[in-house]
Amino acid sequence: MFAYVDEFGNISDKPAAKPYEFKEEHLQRPTDPEDEYYFGKVSYYNETGHYGFIRNNESQDTVYFNDTLAGKTLALHQKVRYKYIRTRQGNQVSEVEML
Repeated sequence: MFAYVDEFGNISDKPAAKPYEFKEEHLQRPTDPEDEYYFGKVSYYNETGHYGFIRNNESQDTVYFNDTLAGKTLALHQKVRYKYIRTRQGNQVSEVEML
């Protein structure tokens, strides 16, 4: 007895009617999410502590930053393009560009 698996992962005792054809896009690796830039704006900034949060325009997620991590001083409601990394404390900015 033979068992066949189709392109959707279903097991059958009959071979597939048409063979699966590979396409070039199936061989491409997914893009690394760390290579993407996100767009957002500064939703909170504490001037005495020099830290704040950037809110993502699409997902509304927040990312922590301080002036040392950002490498520059940002202002409240400043539009930015940024990358972030996940840490134990949460998401932190790794790169920031002002728009």
